[in-house]
Amino acid sequence: MSELTLLSSCETDYNSDLHSWIDIERQISNLAKAGFTHTQWMQNWEGEYLYSPSEMFQARDVLRHYNINAHSIHASEGGKRTIIKDGRPVFRNRYRFTEIRKDYTSKNEYARLAGVDLLKNRIDLCSHIGASVMVLHMQLPYRMFEEQPEEKELYYRQVFKSFDEVKEYAVAAGVRIALENMICTPQKYQEEQFDLLLDRYPDDFLGFAWDSGHATLMCREDPYHFLKKYNDRLYATHLQDNESISDELLYQEDGERADTEVLLHDAHWIPNVDGTLGRGILDWDLIARHLAKAPLELPADFEVCISGPDEFEQLKCCHTQAEKFYRMVSDYRNNER
Repeated sequence: MSELTLLSSCETDYNSDLHSWIDIERQISNLAKAGFTHTQWMQNWEGEYLYSPSEMFQARDVLRHYNINAHSIHASEGGKRTIIKDGRPVFRNRYRFTEIRKDYTSKNEYARLAGVDLLKNRIDLCSHIGASVMVLHMQLPYRMFEEQPEEKELYYRQVFKSFDEVKEYAVAAGVRIALENMICTPQKYQEEQFDLLLDRYPDDFLGFAWDSGHATLMCREDPYHFLKKYNDRLYATHLQDNESISDELLYQEDGERADTEVLLHDAHWIPNVDGTLGRGILDWDLIARHLAKAPLELPADFEVCISGPDEFEQLKCCHTQAEKFYRMVSDYRNNER
């Protein structure tokens, strides 16, 4: 049997979502120097920026220059959902926001159509750089659902219209959308969302992206719940290690402060795959076993936050853990055959 070729993936914005091409190329160059073979293109994952065709070609050529493969990107749902209020981060997800100009869930038909254009723009980016999966957020204004139940039907009606309009475009491009499990949104509302949408749309168009750090925060009884339940539609990952958050902090009466605590506990640590890093609560052997059964194109994407004077050493450490994790998943897949 031939020796396994080890693959590894880390997102392009591991050192923050920087938008200058000099900074973007520096990050991609560091990924290559650290040994990574793949990446998830993350720049402009939030906001309303539209890539021009020339920028898409530039992204393609920078990745090619450093011999980095992109098998996924992180699309933008439009708008800025995280703001700084009174010096602390607040995640705006409980109600609708009228100031967002491109939002595929919007009641405003012009803003909804602009949101569809934004999704198609990211599908075009996938086509240019060779990515086959597009991770997407779908914030759920769950407090609005609780206070105005009639708004839930309208919300999903707009989502259906948008996805119906995007589906043919995505399938023709060979790009699947993967909806991500979110922070600051109770598990029951996310589960309702995934059940509804994955039942409505075919697997060649829509699937699931599992964020391990978000799961530790919001899936209170079992952080692997979504990983298990939607395993047969799992097309992308954001793998990071994390601790969790206490019930006291998560369920405090001041909702904004609770969301701030969730944001502050979304650590994005390097996955502690081999148990040598000394922090993190996730069971990477269990995760590898579930990923081995999923229709996931390997390598699984790591999503970490790395900065400081030892940035490159941390990145090399991340690469070591990514290769070990790839071997774990590959071994489980081979044993299933």
